[in-house]
Amino acid sequence: MARGPGAHTGAASFSTAGNANTTGNALADALLGNFRTYSEGGDDPLGFFRFTQTGGFVSDTWQARNNLSIEAGFRYELAAPTYTQANNISNFDPGLYDPAKAAILNPNGSIANPGINRYTGMIRAGDGIPSDQQDRVTIDPVAAQMIPTGADAGLYETHHLFMPRFSSAYSLNDKTVLRGGIGVFHDKPEGNVIFSQVNLPPFVPSVSVENGNLANPLGGQTAAQSVLGTVNAIDPNMNIPRQTNFSIGVQRELPWGHFAEVSYVGNRGRNQLWFPEINQPTFEALVVNAALPAALRANTNYLRPYQGYSSIRQRRSDAFSNYNSLQLYLNRRNGALRYTGSYTLSKAIGNASGIGDNPEDAFNKEFNTGPLSFDRRHAFVGTFTYQVPFFRGDKGLAGQTLGGWEVSGKVRWQSGQYLTVTGNTSTGTRRADYLGGEIDLDDRGADKWFNTSVFATAPDTRRGNATVGQIQGPHFYRWDLSLRKRFALPRNSNVELRADAFNALNRVNYNNPATVVTNTTFGTISTAKTPRELQFSLRYQF
Repeated sequence: MARGPGAHTGAASFSTAGNANTTGNALADALLGNFRTYSEGGDDPLGFFRFTQTGGFVSDTWQARNNLSIEAGFRYELAAPTYTQANNISNFDPGLYDPAKAAILNPNGSIANPGINRYTGMIRAGDGIPSDQQDRVTIDPVAAQMIPTGADAGLYETHHLFMPRFSSAYSLNDKTVLRGGIGVFHDKPEGNVIFSQVNLPPFVPSVSVENGNLANPLGGQTAAQSVLGTVNAIDPNMNIPRQTNFSIGVQRELPWGHFAEVSYVGNRGRNQLWFPEINQPTFEALVVNAALPAALRANTNYLRPYQGYSSIRQRRSDAFSNYNSLQLYLNRRNGALRYTGSYTLSKAIGNASGIGDNPEDAFNKEFNTGPLSFDRRHAFVGTFTYQVPFFRGDKGLAGQTLGGWEVSGKVRWQSGQYLTVTGNTSTGTRRADYLGGEIDLDDRGADKWFNTSVFATAPDTRRGNATVGQIQGPHFYRWDLSLRKRFALPRNSNVELRADAFNALNRVNYNNPATVVTNTTFGTISTAKTPRELQFSLRYQF
């Protein structure tokens, strides 16, 4: 079950501008209850969400030769979308939008004419509210007459998913093995994709009034109609995200208890989800509008393609990602000193890093393609555990107090995140311009992490030419250490004394620099990750 916004409790605003009952002071208006606007929802929408997922798989291992094994599998899933028991969700479908029926706006963004159907493009799930769910749903009858039913119960279609997998292992000799595999995997869209759909007409009936008093809120003047607020939508043709994983590597047993592995690991993400704005004005329209004198510029809503609506962000499945990596691994599994070390050289490229990504230009994939937010080109992780040999096995006082100590630690180093430079312009915050020249500095620091002089605000007449991920943020380096000893007690009990030091070297790990070229902080770093932290513990086990 998911809950919608709390508009049913009422919301009032107090402003002197346009308030027929104002005292001339907004605070005094609030004390007297003379509001400028008041709105109240008829209900707090609830979504009783459900989904059914059916699947099955088969797999088999074949020992083709003494030194060759093959494993193959196949998985099938019937991936039905999440839906609500009461069908109380709506969607905006661009294919259903009819501009001839839409609201007509004035250049200032107000509604000149509500049109034949101000909800054109909206559609409800299923075939209406089931009879046994009527008492769970409050509905606006006027909006319900304008918004048809008939969308899929979960607002996109059920999918048949086929996921084959294959792997094999080949022993070159008694100490060396060659392994490889490939598999296809799908990921069901998470609940946040659909939860907000209960917050759309006709399931959020509300009233709005102006210039009244809180003693009788609904006694104010009926508010003028306005464009529909932010709408979250789902592409009715949305696919299920797919990922193809593959790897090939060599594993080798080495002397003195060592084990090593060298692998190539990659994946291809397709039908990945993102959340672009599909009702943004065209860039050309924004340029023309920005060139007008300030008094003549139209409101943004007047320039949008789907008139009568403000922002419409749609969950779409046309993003992608490509990951390639060389992975090295070494460990020692026995002895007083045991350790592991792993290094990854990788590259992650795509046009969306997560389901919430909202690109500057939703319909130009090439413009948005570059290093993903989780791309870390280099990464090293090492661990060790050392059993201190002194007084080991000594049953005396020295052995009980000084023997049996164990030291362990972890070191982590990785290169920085790739960042994109933007700037505030008359047409909004968007990609900046790269003027050419060296970006990195030999003496970079928190006061100036990169060469800021090679970037500038993009002109109003075109998009910026700075690329995605052109700046690399600070790398991360940290040691964590632990010292511990266990003291045996009678009756099979013991006490463990432990001291931990996180970021033991107290290294300053900077956060990312500011990347908005029009801000005074551009290129500087003002925060850092946590400094050294110490932790002591005493644990009694019985």
